[in-house]
Amino acid sequence: MKRYLSLDLLRGLTIFGMVFSAIIPYGVLPDWMYHIQNPPPAHNLDFSVSGIGWVDLVFPIFIFCMGVAIPFAGSSGKMGVKSIFLRFLMLWIFSYLYVFLDFSTADGWLPQLATVGGFAALFMLYMSKPPYKWIRLAGALLSIVLIIAGVLFFDEKITIYRSGIIIFLLSFIYLFGALIWFYTRDNLKLRFIVFLLILLFASVTMHFSLPVKLYAIKEVRWFFNIEYIYFLLILLPATYVGDILKGRVSLPGGFDSLERATANLFTRIMMFAYLLMFVIWMMIALYTEWSLYKMLFSVSAALIIWLLSKRVFPQYAQISLIASVMITGGGLFLFYEGAITKVPCTVSYCLFTTGISIYLLIISDFVVHWFPASYFSRIFSGAGSNPLMSYITFGALVMPVFKLTGLIHIYIAAYPQGWPWIGVARAAVAVIFTMALVAYLSEKRIFWRA
Repeated sequence: MKRYLSLDLLRGLTIFGMVFSAIIPYGVLPDWMYHIQNPPPAHNLDFSVSGIGWVDLVFPIFIFCMGVAIPFAGSSGKMGVKSIFLRFLMLWIFSYLYVFLDFSTADGWLPQLATVGGFAALFMLYMSKPPYKWIRLAGALLSIVLIIAGVLFFDEKITIYRSGIIIFLLSFIYLFGALIWFYTRDNLKLRFIVFLLILLFASVTMHFSLPVKLYAIKEVRWFFNIEYIYFLLILLPATYVGDILKGRVSLPGGFDSLERATANLFTRIMMFAYLLMFVIWMMIALYTEWSLYKMLFSVSAALIIWLLSKRVFPQYAQISLIASVMITGGGLFLFYEGAITKVPCTVSYCLFTTGISIYLLIISDFVVHWFPASYFSRIFSGAGSNPLMSYITFGALVMPVFKLTGLIHIYIAAYPQGWPWIGVARAAVAVIFTMALVAYLSEKRIFWRA
C-alpha cells in the first residue's frame, strides 16, 4: 500500500512544532508562543490559567495522526496482540533510552561525542530493516556501555523517573488504542460504545479531580497516568478516520481525494481558505474566554464545512461530519467544565483538538495535491514518515555535532541579545534543517520503527 502523504505531512509539521516550541527563546516572547498554562517569564505551571494555544495543539494532533495510522499498519495483516505489545515495549524503552543516552548538557567534548554515539546506538536498535542481524545486538550493547559510562564519568542518574514524557505517554496511548481498534476493527458500533464509556469515565474522574490526586503520588505517576485513557477520546475517532482513508488509499493506483473532486479550481481555493481561516478562528476562540457567541459561530461554521463537503467534496463528507460533531461536543463540554485546559486534561480539550486535527488533515490533502514535489511537502512528509528519528535528531545529533565542530558559536551568534524574534527565526531554521536531514534519510528508505 502506498503511503498517505497528507498524514505524513501533518505528522511532520506536528513534530516540527514540538521541537521548535522547545528551543525558542525562553521567557521573552508573548504568552501565545508558549504553553498557555506556563506563561513567561518564569514558565511555572499555573493551574488558574485556562485556554489553549498553538503549542498546546501539537501533542493531540500527533496522537490523532498516530490513531489514523493504526488501521494502515493493521492492513498488512501482521498486526496482532503480540505485535501491538512488542511495539508498545519498543516505544516504552525508547522513552528511556534517548534520555539516558543524552549527555549533551555536560561540559566538554567527550559527552557530546558520547551523545552522538548514543544516537548511533538508537539508529542500530530501531532501524526498520537492518542489513545484518547482528546490528540490533550491537546497538543494544553500545547503549549499555554508554549508559554505564554516563553514570561513571558524566554523573548521569539512572532512575525510573527519568523518561521522555511525550514518548512515554504515546507508548501507553498506542497500546490501549491499538488493542481497542484490533478487537473492534470489524465492529464500529462496539468501538463507539467504548468511546462513550471512556467519555463517561473521563467526565466523572475529572469532576472529582482524580488526575491531580493521582499525579501527586510520585510512586504512581512514573508509570500510570490517567490521561492515557483520556487521550483515547482523540485516538479512537482518529482510528475511524483511518479506516475510511485506508479503504481509499488501498485502491489500485492509490487515491488523491482532490483528483476525483468535481469542484473547479476557484471552489477548491475557497474551501482551502475557509478551512484555514476556521482553524485560525478556533485557535483564537480557545485562547480567549469561551462564550455562547463563540459556540454558535464555531458550530455553525463547522456545519457549513460539512454541508459544503456533501455538495462539492463528497469524499470529505464523512470525516467533516465527525469534525463537526467533535467541535459541537467540545463547545458543550466547555460550558459544562467551565474551562479548557491541557493540565489537567479536559474533555473539551480532547474533542476540540480532534475536530481541528481532521480539518488540518484535509488542509494537508490540498497542500500535497497542489505541491506534491515541493521542498515543503518533501521535507515535512519525509520527516513525518520517520517520527522517532525526527523527534530526537536535533537534540541527540545536530546540537552535539554543532558543539564538536564549533558551529555552536554561529548558532549562538544567530540570536543577538534583545532580539527574541530573531531567536525564533533561528529556531525555525535549525529545526527545518533537522527535518530536511531526516527527510533525506527517508527518501533513501532508511527508517526507524518501534
